[in-house]
Amino acid sequence: MTSEHNPIAELTKRYVNNTNRCLFLTGKAGTGKTTLLHEITANTHKNTIVAAPTGIAAINAGGVTLHSLFQLPYGAFVPDNNALLPSGSSVQINTPKSLMAQSKLHQVKRNMLKELELLIIDEVSMLRADLLDAIDTILRSVRRQRDMAFGGVQVLFIGDLLQLPPVVKDNEWNYLSPFYKGFYFFHANALKQQAPIQLELSKIYRQSDSDFVSLLNNFRDNKVNAKDVELLNKCYKPNFDHSKQKGSIFLTTHNAKADELNRRSLAELPGEIFTFHAEVQGDFNEYNYPVEERLKLKKGAQVMFVKNDYSGDLLYFNGKLGTVSALSDDYIKVSFDDGSPSTTVEPYGWENKRFTLNKESGEIEEKTIGTYTHYPIKLAWAITVHKSQGLTFKTATIDVSKAFAPGQIYVALSRLTSLDGLTLTAPVPTQGLACDTDVTDYTNQAEELAELEKDLEGATIQYVSEVALNAFDFAWLNSGLAYHVASYDKDEKRSVKQQYQSWAKALLEEFLPLRTVANQFMAQIRKIVFENKPDMLEHLLKRIGDAREYFKPRLEKLSGNVKAHVLELSSEKRIKKYLNELDDVDRLFARQLQHIFKSELLLKSAIEKTEINKASLKDMPVFESSQKRAKKEYKRISGKTKEAKSTKIPTKEISYTLYKDGKSIKDIAEERSLKSSTIESHLAHYVQLGEIEISELVDKKALKLITQYCEKYESTYSNEIKQALGRKVSYGEIKLVLAHLSRD
Repeated sequence: MTSEHNPIAELTKRYVNNTNRCLFLTGKAGTGKTTLLHEITANTHKNTIVAAPTGIAAINAGGVTLHSLFQLPYGAFVPDNNALLPSGSSVQINTPKSLMAQSKLHQVKRNMLKELELLIIDEVSMLRADLLDAIDTILRSVRRQRDMAFGGVQVLFIGDLLQLPPVVKDNEWNYLSPFYKGFYFFHANALKQQAPIQLELSKIYRQSDSDFVSLLNNFRDNKVNAKDVELLNKCYKPNFDHSKQKGSIFLTTHNAKADELNRRSLAELPGEIFTFHAEVQGDFNEYNYPVEERLKLKKGAQVMFVKNDYSGDLLYFNGKLGTVSALSDDYIKVSFDDGSPSTTVEPYGWENKRFTLNKESGEIEEKTIGTYTHYPIKLAWAITVHKSQGLTFKTATIDVSKAFAPGQIYVALSRLTSLDGLTLTAPVPTQGLACDTDVTDYTNQAEELAELEKDLEGATIQYVSEVALNAFDFAWLNSGLAYHVASYDKDEKRSVKQQYQSWAKALLEEFLPLRTVANQFMAQIRKIVFENKPDMLEHLLKRIGDAREYFKPRLEKLSGNVKAHVLELSSEKRIKKYLNELDDVDRLFARQLQHIFKSELLLKSAIEKTEINKASLKDMPVFESSQKRAKKEYKRISGKTKEAKSTKIPTKEISYTLYKDGKSIKDIAEERSLKSSTIESHLAHYVQLGEIEISELVDKKALKLITQYCEKYESTYSNEIKQALGRKVSYGEIKLVLAHLSRD
């Protein structure tokens, strides 16, 4: 599924690339919202971060959680520093002042947020208004743009508000209600300044039955009528035995019911149970595991794929049901009832990502910090409605008699391709089907395509004009240089750096006339934009081209001064910190040139009515560390050659070697200046490989307690085991025993 020939999808990409307007991309189930998200992140020229309200949603979207990205504390956020806060209450309440006071954003992440241009928030139906206001507060502060929503960052909200709503506890709402009309994201104060442009994908790829599509639309739009209920209830089958319905899945609203049905169905099958364990590497929180860490299967088990076939052969897709036809300790084969060929299941790797700022290019890049590798299947006699989001089924038995949230019935029904495959365990209730009126009122505000096209032209001109202005706003460069000059505050006898204070002052003095010219040029840009003549963009492009010719050699000369200074210092010792500071100064000039380059590129695209993407930035000036360059030059001049680097020994192997030399975990931790828990993680790897006996590290009593709990409750979650066994065992012992059990 692609957005090709889909006018709303194409319009969304143009709004993202050519404007700075906040957007809300919505659409019914099966309209391709996730596909479009991946297209945008793969191609946009903007520095982009993808995030979601929950861990699972973030993993599926290829992003991070909002809480981890902004280091947000849990609890409610009240957007008023003067609000009366509870004392002695179990509810944690944060205000703008307390939020920033306890902010744990380190400088690296702050720098990344300063360079952020596009924030994509997926599964926005679960995003609370107060959480969005907390994000707005942080971005305004970090980016020093307190008068602009989200500090000037463009936000793309993606999701279907008719699906699962935000979770707000009653005792939290008591404190939030004076400040919010509701708890959905669109109730946030941050959006009052400028409401997001709504774009709705309407082409449904999942269903083709017109009667079923009409029924789903009525559920979604809060227009369910007696005819719809009557049509649905024809699918009600009293005393229906789902266990005899091969190739069909049971959808329910509660986890316990789904888990029980899967356990019971597996137990009833004859034959041997095979257990398959996930391989976890790096940082991957157990609460975000996309499938259970221990997969138990028998021949004949009904399973569901949770990913598409990444081989490209289209042998299976996310949500396809099948039956285990053969298996061994390292082999799983699944067959299908629809006539498609059987397939051998290959492990799939999910990635936990972190976003980082590339100091050389100034781009925000994805970095994989952990992987979770497992077979992309799960027992599937039953599944919850919540976990079915995004899946497609030809046949399903649905129990929504105890639906507890607006939209659950709609989500469940919209998983099916037609009514022919639907079986209801109970009649659809005639009461309680209504969706939240706030949601329906908000979603009905979407503009027509022609209006959106017209608005795009004006928003594009506004955006490229602002980018042009910012490209020649040297205020932040001035601040960076002034800050560097002020950092020469040590006694000259105690600091090598201090003797070069005059050099730093001279650099700033040489720059100041350049800022004066830049300010004059910004006034010219404002005049051109204000006059808004028919050839405004062409005129602006020519002036910026002339300005680039003027500023580029002068900025490069200032950068060259820094590089020359670093070269002079090549033989100095104990100045590593100072050299890093000089790199930061040099980087300021490179970033200014990058902004000028990009503003010219955007103006050209606006005139030609084209889009720029990542490939368009290939000729952008890239920062080269003056420190690295100086080292190369120094070695070239001095005739020194680079010595071959010794092979780096993995850190866990060092710990293992020390352990084999007879040292205890405590001794190793002290010697390596690491925590004991880190050494335990290193040794757990070798326990799992069978190279260390568990009895060497864990006493019999703790081993027995942990093993019995794991076998009884089929649990591999450290926190759960620790909570149950308390002080009888340590986290380290749990970690080691789990590694031991995984080997067995």
